[in-house]
Amino acid sequence: MAAAKLEQLAALARAPIAFEHNEVWRVYTGGRLFRELRRRPAPHDSHYPEDWIASMTRADNPPRDGQPPLEGLSIVRGTEVPFSLLVELFPQEVLGAEHLAAYGPTTGVLAKFLDSAVRLPIQAHPDDELARRYFDSPVGKTEAWIIVNTRVIDGVEPYILMDFRPGVAPTDFRRLVDEQDLEGQVACLNRIAVKPGEVYLVTGRTAHAIGRGVFMVEVQQPSDLVIHTERKVVDVEMPEEACHMGLGWDRAMEVFDFSGRTQEQTVARARLKPRPSAVAAGGAVEQLISHEDTQFFASRRLAVTGELQCDNERFYAGAVITGRGRLTWERGAMDLRAGDTFLVPNSVREHEYRAAGGELQIVTAEPPAIAKPTASAAPDDPAAGKSHTSSLLDSGR
Repeated sequence: MAAAKLEQLAALARAPIAFEHNEVWRVYTGGRLFRELRRRPAPHDSHYPEDWIASMTRADNPPRDGQPPLEGLSIVRGTEVPFSLLVELFPQEVLGAEHLAAYGPTTGVLAKFLDSAVRLPIQAHPDDELARRYFDSPVGKTEAWIIVNTRVIDGVEPYILMDFRPGVAPTDFRRLVDEQDLEGQVACLNRIAVKPGEVYLVTGRTAHAIGRGVFMVEVQQPSDLVIHTERKVVDVEMPEEACHMGLGWDRAMEVFDFSGRTQEQTVARARLKPRPSAVAAGGAVEQLISHEDTQFFASRRLAVTGELQCDNERFYAGAVITGRGRLTWERGAMDLRAGDTFLVPNSVREHEYRAAGGELQIVTAEPPAIAKPTASAAPDDPAAGKSHTSSLLDSGR
């Protein structure tokens, strides 16, 4: 690679990175609300209901005409440079030495805008152990849903489905899958009404489905492994092989946790309580997900009303969900408006958000915890890092 081109790429890695819109095809439909957020002309629902943020993960979609070869991968705004290439070439600048030593040249986290116009198929994702055993993947998929907005579609209030209800046996659910009894499958799960501001943690192997009318920022482990139990979604007929990802239904059923829970038990287990983290003259920071909730990622909501100073210890991705403003750092500045997505790399420590004409609101996606050896925990003990959270903001300065 020519020295001049390499230096141009290095400059990208040493500053906050803005991303092109990265809409990804899915079997279901939606996306109108994040297109409205971006003030797109004639916003509508389509088979592009997700936008992947700071993504180094390729979408696992069935082959189709016109499918992009790098579908799912984020591109640096104003260039044709994949974000994954910057990480590959300049991992320490983007990720930091400590993260690089723990996880290698990957962010370890993926965020998405996701807006559902229909109910998604009932599904579950493997946890790390099953991902390694059945898919040769280093990570499974625990995810979290940060509800940004909702809408009523055809008179249906927004909702989610999560966890099998008490008394649902694996053999009974398997029969409903074989018969493609969709109403019967839906009746097996708890139905929970949702509203903006709520946060839900969906651990690996949890049976779930997002109902129609839910717009969220999803923060997750960087994988696209999913077992669908429904072969037809909207107008897309899925091959059975794609639904169980080649496992066959006997093994695919292992991906589902059949622990029965009431709706109240599911809400108590999965709904997280956002809590204030910092308050300053220029705004406030709210902890949405901490590494005490899950070691796999963290998230905060920044509500900027003036000038909010930040000092991050590690990189993080951001999604602007309200307002407009400006991100400034020592060597430059970046304008922000609702719908924009970006990443602040490890090489940028002190920076500042400035709101313009109202509140600028940002949801972050932060990397997994880094285990810290202690006298009572061995270095390879997964529990050793749970109390170590990545400090994003020092907004009280």
